[in-house]
Amino acid sequence: MWAYGVNKDLVANLQKIPLAQRKPSNGVMKMEVAKPVLQDDEVLIKVKASALNYNSIWSALSHPVAPFQLINSHIVRNPHDIDQQQDFAIFGSDAAGIISEVGKNVKGWKVGDEVVVHCNVIDTNEPIAQVDGMLAKSQSIWGYETNYGAFAEYTKVKSSQLIRKPAHVSWEVAGSFSLTLSTAYRMLVSENGVALRPNQNCLIWGASGGLGNFAIQLCNLMGANPIAVVSSDEKEEECRKLGAKIIINRKKDDFENFIMPNGEPNYLAWRKAKKTLEKKGVNELEVVFEHVGRETLGLSLFLLSRGGKVVTCAASSGFNATIDLRYLWMSLKHLIGSHFANYFEAEQAAKLVFEGKINPLIHSVNSINDLPKMMDAMYANSTYGKIVFLHE
Repeated sequence: MWAYGVNKDLVANLQKIPLAQRKPSNGVMKMEVAKPVLQDDEVLIKVKASALNYNSIWSALSHPVAPFQLINSHIVRNPHDIDQQQDFAIFGSDAAGIISEVGKNVKGWKVGDEVVVHCNVIDTNEPIAQVDGMLAKSQSIWGYETNYGAFAEYTKVKSSQLIRKPAHVSWEVAGSFSLTLSTAYRMLVSENGVALRPNQNCLIWGASGGLGNFAIQLCNLMGANPIAVVSSDEKEEECRKLGAKIIINRKKDDFENFIMPNGEPNYLAWRKAKKTLEKKGVNELEVVFEHVGRETLGLSLFLLSRGGKVVTCAASSGFNATIDLRYLWMSLKHLIGSHFANYFEAEQAAKLVFEGKINPLIHSVNSINDLPKMMDAMYANSTYGKIVFLHE
């Protein structure tokens, strides 16, 4: 079968290129590999649609961790998945398709079922998994920390990763939303995140992106006030269409340069950012939706009102962040780490799409053969919403 990812030779060659000179397209290739062989608790899926997430960018750059290191770490925690140790790694953490084969211990699913795949891989026998699957020591993200991801003719997943696709939902929508919407749901709606309340103000970094567009819509559903931060006029307009009434355009509003070249906080820029919020009518800030990391985390904590909460799930600008702890302890603020979602949260998030309460913002629907090109576009920050691929 065909698949997009890397082999070990490509990773070795890529790591000879200085990181600053790498592009994602340098680290992804179309391969011919054997169709996956199922374990007893797995299903084989003929993929109809997939979507791009930033974790595939990291995989293609082999930074901050190379794909084979991630897969090996998963196998150490999950020795029964030794069959994922191959000389190739297939990327992709969002997919929808049709079940074409089921393992002998799979119950409730059959060949021909149309499904959405969520990316939380766990050993369901871990006792903590019954409380919150994200706390399981076995937990990994499918198509990033595991092999046999979405960008392939066929993929295999645990039967515990399946959500039934309603007939009225198109393949491009079904394959577009699960990772980012489920992540945003846990961050904002769930008690495992900030449990957003009506009338609270929520600052959303990268508000037109794959995570941010869902954060805006979830804020509106919860009766909260989304404050969208974007980097262009085009992205500003997309956020306005999604229902954001307060928008900060980083270029026009000079809302940037929050750390000095030496990595220390730029307190002058921090105070300027606070005044920008006040000019736009935001005098209290209860929640910040974070996934940028190095460039913004310190500022996010600074901007919060007393007792406010930053919830973070990623670090697209870098994971070594500097924060001023005085603003954390003296104002009783909270920094919450969040990572994808458990099955209940993923299913509840999917229901919002199936019922038309959330509409994925789709940048484009592409042939899967355009994957390398679209990875470069995402890395260059020239896209918004979700980049979707049809596997035809």
